[in-house]
Amino acid sequence: MDALDPLILARIQFAANISFHILFPTITIALGWALLGFKLAYNRTKDGAWMDAYRLWVKVFALSFAMGVVSGITMSFQFGTNWPGYMEKVGNIAGPLLAYEVLTAFFLEAVFLGIMLFGFSRVPNWVHTTATLLVAGGTTLSAFWIIVLNSWMQTPVGYEIRDGVVHATDWWAIIFNPSMPYRLIHMLIASALTVAFLIAGMSAWRWLKDGGGEGVRRTLKAAVYAAALLIPVQIFVGDMHGLNTLEHQPQKVAAMEANWETRGNVPLVLFAIPDEDARTNHLEVAIPSGASLILKHEAAGVVPGLNDYQGNHPPVAPLFWGFRIMVGIGVAMLALAWFAAWTIRRRGVDAMPRWLAYGLVAMTFSGWIATLAGWYVTEIGRQPWLVTGVLKTADAVGPVGSAMVASSLTLYLIVYAVLLTAYIAVLYRLARLGKAAPNDKPMFPVPTIAPGPAAPQEEPA
Repeated sequence: MDALDPLILARIQFAANISFHILFPTITIALGWALLGFKLAYNRTKDGAWMDAYRLWVKVFALSFAMGVVSGITMSFQFGTNWPGYMEKVGNIAGPLLAYEVLTAFFLEAVFLGIMLFGFSRVPNWVHTTATLLVAGGTTLSAFWIIVLNSWMQTPVGYEIRDGVVHATDWWAIIFNPSMPYRLIHMLIASALTVAFLIAGMSAWRWLKDGGGEGVRRTLKAAVYAAALLIPVQIFVGDMHGLNTLEHQPQKVAAMEANWETRGNVPLVLFAIPDEDARTNHLEVAIPSGASLILKHEAAGVVPGLNDYQGNHPPVAPLFWGFRIMVGIGVAMLALAWFAAWTIRRRGVDAMPRWLAYGLVAMTFSGWIATLAGWYVTEIGRQPWLVTGVLKTADAVGPVGSAMVASSLTLYLIVYAVLLTAYIAVLYRLARLGKAAPNDKPMFPVPTIAPGPAAPQEEPA
């Protein structure tokens, strides 16, 4: 163990922690708004099917919220154990931003989550709806502050360095740093797509089992339509995000495209085996001038190459393949969602081909894969910097030995594998228990508006 590089082990450990943690906020960020949509649909129609859907998916929200909180705590510990140089250098900015997330978002979610879960028949209906709105807003506010910090680490502005320590000079510039709006919108839509395919996949699974109930048909249809509408928007936002990254982190884009030389008419590489030692690609399959057209909007557009950043660019292979996995999943989402939406609109849910339903089931957790691939591109693409131009990753790692990091990493991986397996198993169990036979009573009682004080009654004469 001592022969292993403690820096690499510490990076792998943090990557394992954040990979596990991000799965759950990716669900809760958008699922809160989906729950609000279900509740508003019930308020408008008084149709108990929407409330059945709400009662099922609010349990998924609560489970995901709990998993996100617990897994987030382990990441906080690592700032002090594995990465003390991070807070020593930039704690004056990172600390307040993390505190804002707790004070403005986490408390908001925690306070009103109880009303969401247990207040169906205990508070007035408008209070319960308001609680759902506030929890949904809290999840988005939480994502805002985390994206602010992460984006500042990518494109730091509004600071000065005094005695080797970073101090804030302009909080507005720090919060609204150059990459923050693009990253925030991209992440929010990614969460919405993750939830849309989660709901569509789980609903399709229930439909395949026994046809489900009316709530299953409603949620399946709504999720498929939402995915079909959001994917083109995500493609547009992703293009804008890429152009912003090209402006502020050109070496990251060069690694994503495996482009070695700064030149015009750069091809769009569909497949290759990047060779960082030889500074070339093997078995390359590419579209002529494709990268220049996408990044510069003209065939002759000059795109920066990695050879301009030797010794100061991220590893090429992880970015090259991570980006293609993200895009490949996105294309599969687009094709499946559009075809499913077209089929459901023409034929209805009950006439949907079973193979199409199985396709939706197979894509249940596709949003997780795309999100993780995108985050790996974002985070690995910042290397060798932890905070671009301010703090190198190697300068922030603590003096913990390789054996200690390796042993804790092994324990983390075992625990995370068990928890993730249990989480997915519980989701399917919830879906199975939520099914309703045609003549069964609803599984969940429809909430009623809590009565006010009873009016005094006159004694009969």
